[in-house]
Amino acid sequence: MPLLTVEGLTKSFPRTGRGTVHAVNDVSLEIDRGETLALIGESGSGKSTIGRLILRLIEPDAGTIKIDGTDLLTLSNSELRAMRAKMQVVFQEPYESLNPKMRVGDIVAEPLEIHEPSLSRADLRDRVRATLEEVGLNADQAERLPRGLSGGQQQRVGIARALITRPALVVLDEPTSSLDLSVQAQILEILHDLQETHGLSYLYISHDLSTVSYLAHRVAVLYLGQIREQGPLEAVVQNPQDPYTQALLAAFLDSDVSVSPSRLRMLSGEIPDPTQLPEGCFLYGRCPLRMDKCRSDPSVLRVLGSKHYGRCIRAPLNDDDWNIVADSNRTVGDRPG
Repeated sequence: MPLLTVEGLTKSFPRTGRGTVHAVNDVSLEIDRGETLALIGESGSGKSTIGRLILRLIEPDAGTIKIDGTDLLTLSNSELRAMRAKMQVVFQEPYESLNPKMRVGDIVAEPLEIHEPSLSRADLRDRVRATLEEVGLNADQAERLPRGLSGGQQQRVGIARALITRPALVVLDEPTSSLDLSVQAQILEILHDLQETHGLSYLYISHDLSTVSYLAHRVAVLYLGQIREQGPLEAVVQNPQDPYTQALLAAFLDSDVSVSPSRLRMLSGEIPDPTQLPEGCFLYGRCPLRMDKCRSDPSVLRVLGSKHYGRCIRAPLNDDDWNIVADSNRTVGDRPG
């Protein structure tokens, strides 16, 4: 049984006088123990909202969220509080997520004081020291305030705080995006080593495919709050089967000689207004491979390979599909099926 199972997750945000933003639309995913699933997509695609929904930092409109078979949406406040020891988060901006008035040791100890209040002060101090060492900090730094640390050190504190309760699932919400490249590499190595040591499962939210390729086992591609394609890292990156995935990879990898340029495509037009989602395929207005039925027929995830799923009804895609587009002055929607 997967550690995390999410089915039909949906969330909208009403805006006074400006319609309702449909942020997350019928998302289903699973994460096994010791596995990293990466959520990738453009800004505003719903990545961080999904992470917060899974942690129940915000409440979904519909769907189920299960950890070890327990549906989080059925838990009372006290039961959810106890469950939070099993699921933690590392935020994007380390300094903003740390209390500037608390010392590092107290920041890291706080979750443990909540979830294991019977620990002696000596045991608490030992756990904090050991956890700080695991993320590359020393005992002396426990007495410092966050402002006295570098950005990379601050993020290590955030990771230590998430790790201290020995969780099963950690949501990593773009944990390296605000850091220098050399520091990013160090943080990624720490996250990798912690996963190997403790068997952690990660939901890794990112827009940077280079970090995703280092840490992730599987990838889910989001567009307008909907999963367009999902599968093993190698399958999605090396053989993308959705026009949006291909366009996203083009933005990431246009200088990567290991990926054939013929497989990297660009889209035209603008992202639709999330208050007025398309009736059929969400990508219809931007997709050069669209057909007439894409306008009205909702797309569904179909099996494309081993644990590989995609929404494009033309998949599996090949170069002939794109050559027809390039050689024609008409849209694919104007041609017979």
